[in-house]
Amino acid sequence: MVKVMSFPFQQKILSQCFRMDQANIRIDDLSTEIINCRFDSHFPAVVAPEKQPIWRCFDAGLMEAKLQLNDSFTYPIILSGEKVKNDEAILLLHGLNERSWSKYLVWAKYLSEQTGQAVILFPLAFHMNRSPGAWNDPRVMSVVSAQRKASFNDLRDSSYLNAALSVRLENYPEQFILSGMQSYLDVVQFALTLKEGRHPLFARNTRLNIFSYSIGAFLSELLIMRNPLKLFDQTKLCLFCGGATFDRMNGVSRFIMDNRAFRRLNGLATSGNFRRLRAYLRPICLPELKSIWKTLWYMTFLKEGQQERNEVLNKVGNRIFAIGLARDTVFPPADILATLQNPQKDIPTRVEIIDFPYSYTHEIPFPTGNERIYDQVDASFRLVFDKVAGFLR
Repeated sequence: MVKVMSFPFQQKILSQCFRMDQANIRIDDLSTEIINCRFDSHFPAVVAPEKQPIWRCFDAGLMEAKLQLNDSFTYPIILSGEKVKNDEAILLLHGLNERSWSKYLVWAKYLSEQTGQAVILFPLAFHMNRSPGAWNDPRVMSVVSAQRKASFNDLRDSSYLNAALSVRLENYPEQFILSGMQSYLDVVQFALTLKEGRHPLFARNTRLNIFSYSIGAFLSELLIMRNPLKLFDQTKLCLFCGGATFDRMNGVSRFIMDNRAFRRLNGLATSGNFRRLRAYLRPICLPELKSIWKTLWYMTFLKEGQQERNEVLNKVGNRIFAIGLARDTVFPPADILATLQNPQKDIPTRVEIIDFPYSYTHEIPFPTGNERIYDQVDASFRLVFDKVAGFLR
């Protein structure tokens, strides 16, 4: 029999109740409140180079680099439990190619309940509700995927789920860096709002902790290691299914991107292309971002950036806790360990590798489609998030 308050049950209830067009949502059965807030990005207008998309037959709209809904959007805040502190909060950063908050709602609810902190679900640029609905439309994107399959004999792992991102990155891989820059500055802008007491839900100088998953882990590492405006001096950072350098990420997945898109994106992770990319972006690079290139470099290359990365990790590593999954193929645990710890294990970063007693993937660590394993999934979820909550308290 399924437990009434099990992880799968809570995820179902939260997904059914969640809306982005309602200011406040109260879920009494779970003692949870969801507050939707607005954010206006200060990132300047950036357009793609004046060149035709290589495969324009797929969908020219996919190549748009300036979208109003990417710059002005709603983000949800989860509050759960009897008392929620107003001077501490957890920023939750999601994975690459995510279009729905569904799987994260119960993660956020549990963390808020266990830590007493509000959890802010912050969408990365061109993700979640910061992207057009058509990019997540099975009917529309199935056509795009079918066209790609018909055009390329070497195409693998193409699906309607990854078609939009695959087209964008194959035609314009630099967009990955530009979107990352916008996401980085958006988080800085948000953190500054909290520090200055300009957010209606939080006190001045609120401490912002971070829980990040997959590619969100990469972004959060840049934030805590660079520490812009000293906004993250006291931040505790917990990484889940992420933490490796960019050149060790394997993004080929039906949920993330196909192999042709990943090949183009991975081409950026060479020393020569990295230098050319910086020169290419210089005319549109903001002054605030010039200083991050060194951090971006040593978080892109595992071997070449080891010395500089280790120097920084020795200073901030005691505030970082990473949890990897033994069978994760997108961010393999060996590469997380190689990035965050020396073979001598003399860096204070804490890393744990966990395995579950059921079949799982990087994208779906806690599957809810098989009732026979509900108890195992529930126990595994609590195992992970009890560790996360204990660290972030």
